[in-house]
Amino acid sequence: MTLRDGDPRTIGGYRLEGRLGEGGMGVVYRARSLSGRQVAVKVIQPGLAGDPAFRQRFRREVAAARQVSGAFTAPVVDADVDAEAPWLATLFVAGPSLAQRVRHQGPLPTAEVWVLAAGLVEALRDIHRVGLVHRDLKPGNVLLAEDGPRVIDFGIARAVAGAGAGATALTRTGVAIGTPPFMAPEQFRRGDVGPAADVFALGSVLVHAATGRGPFEGGHPDAVGFLVVHEPPDLTDLSPELLPLVEPCLAKDPADRPAVAGLLALVEAKLSAADGAYAPRTPTAVAPAAPVAPDRVVVPGPAAGAAPPVPAAGGSPAPGGVFGPPPTVTAVPPPLPAGAGAPPGSGGPEPAQDAGPVDRQGDAEQVREDVGWSRREADAPPRRRRRTRVVVAVAAALALGAGGITAWQQLRDDGEGGHGSGAASGGPSSGPNGPACGPAGAVNAAGAGSFKVAMDHWAAGYQEACPGSRTTYVPAGSGAGIQQFGAGSADFAVVDRTLTAAQAEAAAARCPGGKPVQLPLGVLPVAVVVNLPGVDSLTLDPPTLARIFRGQLTRWNDPEIAAVNPGRLLPDTAIRVVSPTDESSTTLTFTQYLSKVVPTGWGSVPQSSLAAVNGGPGVASALVAQAVKQTTGSVSFTWSGGEATGLTTVRLATGAPEPVGVGTDSATKALTTARITGTGADLALEPDFTTKAAGAYPIVQIGYAVLCDRGNDGAALARTRPFLGSVVAEGDGAVQSGYGKLPPALAEKVRGSLATLG
Repeated sequence: MTLRDGDPRTIGGYRLEGRLGEGGMGVVYRARSLSGRQVAVKVIQPGLAGDPAFRQRFRREVAAARQVSGAFTAPVVDADVDAEAPWLATLFVAGPSLAQRVRHQGPLPTAEVWVLAAGLVEALRDIHRVGLVHRDLKPGNVLLAEDGPRVIDFGIARAVAGAGAGATALTRTGVAIGTPPFMAPEQFRRGDVGPAADVFALGSVLVHAATGRGPFEGGHPDAVGFLVVHEPPDLTDLSPELLPLVEPCLAKDPADRPAVAGLLALVEAKLSAADGAYAPRTPTAVAPAAPVAPDRVVVPGPAAGAAPPVPAAGGSPAPGGVFGPPPTVTAVPPPLPAGAGAPPGSGGPEPAQDAGPVDRQGDAEQVREDVGWSRREADAPPRRRRRTRVVVAVAAALALGAGGITAWQQLRDDGEGGHGSGAASGGPSSGPNGPACGPAGAVNAAGAGSFKVAMDHWAAGYQEACPGSRTTYVPAGSGAGIQQFGAGSADFAVVDRTLTAAQAEAAAARCPGGKPVQLPLGVLPVAVVVNLPGVDSLTLDPPTLARIFRGQLTRWNDPEIAAVNPGRLLPDTAIRVVSPTDESSTTLTFTQYLSKVVPTGWGSVPQSSLAAVNGGPGVASALVAQAVKQTTGSVSFTWSGGEATGLTTVRLATGAPEPVGVGTDSATKALTTARITGTGADLALEPDFTTKAAGAYPIVQIGYAVLCDRGNDGAALARTRPFLGSVVAEGDGAVQSGYGKLPPALAEKVRGSLATLG
């Protein structure tokens, strides 16, 4: 569409060339930079720009989108969140959305669905690896470019660790954000989000791509919610070839869904076996779009039998735009009891397949006769029963990651295939220059996202030395990792603090006749970071640090700070404390340090989240480093790996002869004075935050593997034990990413504990 009379001609130095679409949030323009680079610029409408809560959401969108990069996402190239009309520019993606492609040309062939799946799984991998979840993956947010799909619109992306005060203010109790046919059961039940919710949405998107409809269709959002929460997916039209990929993704329990790493391996195996037959195909252009009409929005909390959704101003972007339709905000209905009658609103004509906003142009094409809930119940069960045993076996196999893929291949090929080369399955073997290798097969772990990078390094090194093994790690959060371990879907869990009583109880479900034990794997230093132009080195002592984070020191040239930095010129700049407001192990570690070292100056017990200080920004932990980089004079704390790149890290005056800088060696030295608080095989540690040892950096998190002292699965333990032994023996593998290895004496204790487990 061409520009209108009232449209600007330039935004942020970009020359606008036309409109791509208009929606409830604002207008999306096609634009070019001075060098000719094509971008899509999303400009927020004035009514929303004046809403502080919305500004906060838009800041989060920009911060989240900046973190995500990959071949199958549309990267952010520029933004101005403080402009009178805030805007965000992303790389322009030429191609229709998946929703438009299916609406105009019908379902994709099975071979194209596998290629689409490969791109979407890689996109989710890139999103999840930075600690985010998308929360609204749907056909309208998938663009089909010539070289593969692109996942777009991170407007409601959320940190995996959970949202604190800064994020929950954007939603209301009892309200879930998302588009009902592509939401996971836990989103309807509790509003929970995690990587598993994106995996569920992926399964629904692939069903839509392959069949032209979703696996849960009920018209009214309440009816859709009932089906998602209580009913099996309707996969009657899905190609059997896609069942092993799709059906496990749609498991009701998040813990039963496959990890993204396992999905990627499955897709890779399929495409490799096809030997080029499933090559990507340039998407066929869809019919030119008519002027974009208003969106349909779903009003929060419609009662059963309420009037149909009403039109609202705005609309979805035309083909080639980068921002999909906004998510539906739907009141979460209470789960209906099993065996209840037909859900409200399931009869009668069905609106568009996507219960979220859609453009009215394609409305008539999407409206179909509703087959009815009771008819679906009557017709679907026979088909489901015929494949029940195969589906259960496939779901169980895929839940094991790479090992599950082999199991699925064996099921499909009646026993052909195997684990590949490596150590024989009868027991461990030793290579001449490497670790002792356990039996070939998969080792599955889940837990703290803060140790994802280290686990990837350790897994890669072990797999290189032991080709018959494969380790997959799902960064599901410490609590979720414990739940997966307790439920039997992970061979061990990883936590970044000692177990709470509730976590120990959950893990104990896996340990008949025994108890869970914690075995240290590595140490993660927590860096205090500042954005202070012209200051490339800064020292703080604990009392000064406590007063800064309590808001009692407000200028960087305060005499108290200057006294710890003699001879250094400090600017007369306001101190802006960036507070991680969500629950975080990193925050707990930082406040434990201050509580232990300066109990009077800090004046507070250790806590897992902080309130905003003196008007400083409050953000999710995953966004702390980004917020500090964007705010001059700001200070906060984060883990010292890639997150701290580009920021000045503070040296601590601990009482040692010289201030101590954050680093892997200094973190390892801090563990030499830690005290073992566990008994028997359990090696839970209490760091000595007050250490004055030379070169010891005291603010550290410890990563633990959680297993059972008795009651472990024998086969899984035979694969897990050598892997963990190699981790503590070869700790250097993750040092380059900012993690410290265990001191030799502690590593030897871990190996001794591993030997006693049964």
